[in-house]
Amino acid sequence: MKNNSLLSDCKKLVSFAKPYWKQLALAICCMVLYTTANGIQISLIKPVIDKLVSGEYTTTTELPRIDIVHSQTDHKENTLSPLHKLKKTTLGKFSFIGKLRERVTRSFTSIGIVIGILAPIIFLTSYFQQYFRNFVRWAVIVDIRNKVCDHLLPQSLSFFENRKSGDLLSRLTNDISVMQTGLKVLFDEVLFLPMQLVCGLILAFYFSWKLSLFSLIIFPAVFVPAVLIGKKVKKHGRGSLRHLSDLTDAFREIFAGIRIVKSFRMEDAERREIHFIGESFLRRTLKMVKAKSLNDSTNDFIYAVGLAVMVILGGYVIMSQKITPGELGGFITAIGFMVITSVKKIAKSYTGLQESLAGANRVLELFSIESSIKDSPDAIPLEKMEEGISFNNVSFFYEGKSECVLKNVCLNIQKGEVIAIVGESGAGKSTLVNLIPRFYDPTEGSITINGIDLRKIKHESLLSNIALVTQQTFLFNRSLYENILYGRPNATMEEIENAAKAANIHEFIITLPEKYNTPVGEMGIKLSGGQRQRIAIARAILKNAPILLLDEATSSLDYESEKLVQEALNNLIAGKTTIIVAHRLSTIQHCDRIIVMKNGQVVETGSHESLLHDDGEYKRVYQLHLNTLNT
Repeated sequence: MKNNSLLSDCKKLVSFAKPYWKQLALAICCMVLYTTANGIQISLIKPVIDKLVSGEYTTTTELPRIDIVHSQTDHKENTLSPLHKLKKTTLGKFSFIGKLRERVTRSFTSIGIVIGILAPIIFLTSYFQQYFRNFVRWAVIVDIRNKVCDHLLPQSLSFFENRKSGDLLSRLTNDISVMQTGLKVLFDEVLFLPMQLVCGLILAFYFSWKLSLFSLIIFPAVFVPAVLIGKKVKKHGRGSLRHLSDLTDAFREIFAGIRIVKSFRMEDAERREIHFIGESFLRRTLKMVKAKSLNDSTNDFIYAVGLAVMVILGGYVIMSQKITPGELGGFITAIGFMVITSVKKIAKSYTGLQESLAGANRVLELFSIESSIKDSPDAIPLEKMEEGISFNNVSFFYEGKSECVLKNVCLNIQKGEVIAIVGESGAGKSTLVNLIPRFYDPTEGSITINGIDLRKIKHESLLSNIALVTQQTFLFNRSLYENILYGRPNATMEEIENAAKAANIHEFIITLPEKYNTPVGEMGIKLSGGQRQRIAIARAILKNAPILLLDEATSSLDYESEKLVQEALNNLIAGKTTIIVAHRLSTIQHCDRIIVMKNGQVVETGSHESLLHDDGEYKRVYQLHLNTLNT
């Protein structure tokens, strides 16, 4: 199951490279050429060493020849291995190859020329195989990040409410960074090292098949520890990423609430919390580091011991006159620099892959989350609002909670009507409003526009017909122009200015040095609460949607700012079907109708005057409001 899981995870990662198969194919071609050229260079070690040992390098001075070589030459035919005999027979059949081999290796000059010819080939293939591999790797990283974003943004509001934003940020940054290691292994080591390994084995068997067979014993000695340790690396890697996610979320909260932290002098408490999470992250990370270090150290030990054994055995066979010094030199080079090095890197890559898959799993599992807000298969676009909005026995529970927030709500809102929803905190006012743009779907009952269930209306077209202004105004850390333009991206500058004028914010904007190009800062921190609210109203005015939702849009303002905002709202409301949630009852007295809610139910409905005549909930709330103003 574990191996299946590993293969399955790797397959998922590799699937992201499908759009770049051409670049990947070019990378593989360049790798084959690069490995072949390197293999040919190493194969030329044998004739070079044999010529040096036999004294063929001399031109004017005759140096003494080593007896062992003469002895080996004399007995060469008697001591040839079956592989060498086969090779000699095969080369005899292909006389062209045999002649070419003889010509290439007959002198140092010819060998040097071949090596020189191979140099630009190695340079070009090395460059392009690295470029194309890295092109694919980084393109896949960007695609994954984009696809995660594309998958997350359509999720329902409850998805984001039930998750830490720091955790999502960590998955998009820290976990994807860790995933890069896995992609490097898959598109670098997994593609290249097996080629180098095969090339090294071919050369090793070419030089000495007996020593090559013995060297294969090293393989399981390297891979068994890697497989066993790799499981621990993945386990501890996932744990460390979880702690890193907590750390990211903690920093996000501190920076977002820095005013509160400082006003309550909680710097020390927050510092202790960060230190605690950081130490937990360190402990888990060190466990992973120990496992990786043990694997790397084991590989180094096996590599050193294996090379020592090869040298000892090589010395024995050369003294036994079974191979030439050139064959031994070529064998040790092929085994040491191609075979064992490749095996060592593959084993190391395995643990690196396990670590990166811990991050990859945390990212890829986001794709398995389906949005709870989906269009019905037969959904139709909402062309325009011809009738009103109806709530038909609507009940609602928040996910994971048993308490009913709305209970059998029945409500009809006519086209062009301005209604207000009032009630004490927790009565369900905001929840009722949030059901209209389908931030949530009713648990029971239905909501209709033009007599059509919202679930049968394409969500995108529904939202295009709704403008929302909330108490907690959100502005992006961009210019005033860009924040207003958010309401309708294709609007002209004249339309933006007209919207700003209607929102009573244009006069303020033109006094700024950069006017509409002035940055508002993070969360609009450079503006006052009233200015932020009027920017949000300008955004809604620019959208010019037929349905307007105002969720306590003036409750946090001082009275001077409220007056300006209220004038802007009056401009915004004109001709629109408007639903206003308000605590300040003075702002809703002129609404067409007031809906009074209590404990998730509609308990009263009527005009301001009619409700005051009744001795009901509205009169009680209104009296409390007056008492608050008089104190």
